[in-house]
Amino acid sequence: MSIPPPPPPATAARSALVPAAAPHRRLRTAGTWALSAALVVATWGLTQVQKPEDAPYETFVSATIVGETATARNLSVTVTRVRAGRAVSDGGRWHAEGTWLVVDFDAAAVQDQFGALLQVTNLHLGGRTYSATERGETAADMVLITGVPRHGSIAFELPEGALKGTATLEFAPTYTTVADGVVEVTVDLDSLPLQNEVELDPERWAR
Repeated sequence: MSIPPPPPPATAARSALVPAAAPHRRLRTAGTWALSAALVVATWGLTQVQKPEDAPYETFVSATIVGETATARNLSVTVTRVRAGRAVSDGGRWHAEGTWLVVDFDAAAVQDQFGALLQVTNLHLGGRTYSATERGETAADMVLITGVPRHGSIAFELPEGALKGTATLEFAPTYTTVADGVVEVTVDLDSLPLQNEVELDPERWAR
């Protein structure tokens, strides 16, 4: 009569279960870590958007340089060329002498074209702000079309000797830019040759 072998020790049975349980523990640990990270990110996001009622709202700035496109909430702008001249004309009846900075650009609406106009076209230079001239046929107050850029020129009349240093162009679709987006373009004025006369580009569809 044969005697059956004794059962394996309980410790061996428990150790045999360890490899199967370890992956589950690792999954639980990874899941807990991911959930904690998500909660941290969500909490951080809430602290950013939940400002005190008396906290000032800021303007969201999209900064770029000449030749590069920048996009704000409902505005996309590309400054294609900047020129300086002792006189400016629109190719028609308007002509003016002085110190002029002419900016050629493409612009389009991004989200909504209903009533969308390029209402803000400013130049910040030497602690002062200059608005684009309303004389002549310029692209000031250009009508913005969603996804289809228009091309045109704006001109700034500056004091004599002001064409030096770094300036910043500001574009926005609304006069009230608080809690809204604007596009700012940095311009190196020292690199611009001074021409005798600069002619504005006629407003048209961008190429």
